Amino acid sequence: MNNFARALSKLSQVGITMVVTIGMCFFIGKWIDKKLGTDIIFLAIFTILGIGAAFRNLYVLVMLDFKKEEKKEEKQRELLGHKKIEK
Repeated sequence: MNNFARALSKLSQVGITMVVTIGMCFFIGKWIDKKLGTDIIFLAIFTILGIGAAFRNLYVLVMLDFKKEEKKEEKQRELLGHKKIEK
């Protein structure tokens, strides 16, 4: 898979994950408010939780990608005979 397709795939994954996470929390909050007869208290709480969860998922995906790239670079350095870089 070329770089463009890989980047497009990653971008789609991030977008879908964020929309689904926030949307689910929004509708759960709306449903709870309807069942309890409250205004928008649970809608607001669950939407904020959904936004937080979506950004946490984004962070996890980015960190996994960085770790994969780091391992790939380390393997390339080993193949070229360079010493391991200490952090």
